Amino acid sequence: MEVHSEHSKKAFRVVIVGAGIVGLSLSHALQLASIDHVVLERQKEIVSLRGAALVVFPGAARILDQFGILKDMQESTTPVQAEFIRWPDGSVNTNPNNHATLKEYFGIAPITLNRQSLLERLYDGLLDKSVVRTNARVERIEQDHNGVKVFMADGTFEFGDLVIGADGVHSHTRELMWDYSERTSSEPDPGMDRQAISTEYRAIYGVSDPLRFPSLGPAEVHICLDTGTSKLVFTQPGAVMWAVMYRDEYSQPPKPYQPDVSETEEVVKRFKDLKITEDITFEDLWVCKIRGGILNMEEGILEKWHSGRIVLVGDSAHKMTADIGMGANMAIESAAVLANVLQRAVAGSFRQSYHPTQPELSALFADYQSQRYIRVKQIMKLSGSTTRMRSYQSIWKRIWISHIATLPIMQKMVVKRMVASFANAPKLEYVKTRTINQHARGWRIEPENQKQVTSNVRFLYLLLLLLSGIAISYTMVS
Repeated sequence: MEVHSEHSKKAFRVVIVGAGIVGLSLSHALQLASIDHVVLERQKEIVSLRGAALVVFPGAARILDQFGILKDMQESTTPVQAEFIRWPDGSVNTNPNNHATLKEYFGIAPITLNRQSLLERLYDGLLDKSVVRTNARVERIEQDHNGVKVFMADGTFEFGDLVIGADGVHSHTRELMWDYSERTSSEPDPGMDRQAISTEYRAIYGVSDPLRFPSLGPAEVHICLDTGTSKLVFTQPGAVMWAVMYRDEYSQPPKPYQPDVSETEEVVKRFKDLKITEDITFEDLWVCKIRGGILNMEEGILEKWHSGRIVLVGDSAHKMTADIGMGANMAIESAAVLANVLQRAVAGSFRQSYHPTQPELSALFADYQSQRYIRVKQIMKLSGSTTRMRSYQSIWKRIWISHIATLPIMQKMVVKRMVASFANAPKLEYVKTRTINQHARGWRIEPENQKQVTSNVRFLYLLLLLLSGIAISYTMVS
């Protein structure tokens, strides 16, 4: 196979597979960099009703502001007015103030909305929508020293210099990349990465009619602890968005999951009496749902995100549970970092027509992964730990999340760590922000302070666990 040499006469071009949050974010970033590209979406529609709520934190919000869609998102949502951590019986454990604190630091509150709304704004905000092709299911990718040729099921194809796999946790692009690696002796064996992502938890989720729940305010967050489950409820005017995460069969690698009606009914029956608040049960939410379903909550991170002329972004490379709401945020950040790397390469090239060699692309991809790997892995582990703590997977996790993490001193340490993390989140390096105040004190925190905050949190965590262990041992002996 030889990719058509005519491509070498054209401008540098990127082929993006997948028009979800990551693919559309990449399109925004590449259009702002004046980089030619096409986005291939296998579905007929861009916007999917699958999934419930997500939270956009300040780091990702800054990137969306650079895209020009943040102001509309803020105007169509309501900042969180109250936060609750609840015991298994629905009563209140504590009332954190994280959302308000983040607004004090960054001048912007976290934004709560459903996945569908974010996709709509990303798509509607594109400067050029013609770059997005629907009904474009990728079947195979051919690559050589001239570039890539991506073939669709309908017989059409697209040329480019590289392919970005933004097609989710069950990425077909990733499978094609691994196939290429296995055929190419110069590439490392991807065998370990085939087992890198697993699933142990599932989530039954939905959106319900808020008129049925007058005890819920119009803009609240409820984190509900329990044995074996972790429950989240987000309210916004016109919607109650919720999810119940529960431990299920372990699978590595995860298998695509499509429950039938009887299986869904079994899960609903199993959890119908779970308390959300003092006067609301899971069954109450389910009965008056507008839509709902069950999803796997995959988690894991690949050791290598690229091979040849193919590179992965978002859930195709790193996936995490939903409890801390950082999955979409990490994906948007990764898209911005890859766009920065490509923009620098194109802008810094002295060639009249820039077409990087495969070794040059490998270096660019390695640079992108090195900027993202540690941060994403830390957040992924934190998310998984939070899921297991909130669902009381061990006595230590139960003690930590119920009694230690809620202490005022720990709340302050957690907020400091959150602020430091968002302060140094990546953004597009070649575009200014539009509405965000970059002089807000949160953005001015120095990177070295993060290390000290992280060290303090770890030390306090270990100290309190030790003290808890001594107390429990003393009680048992007594």
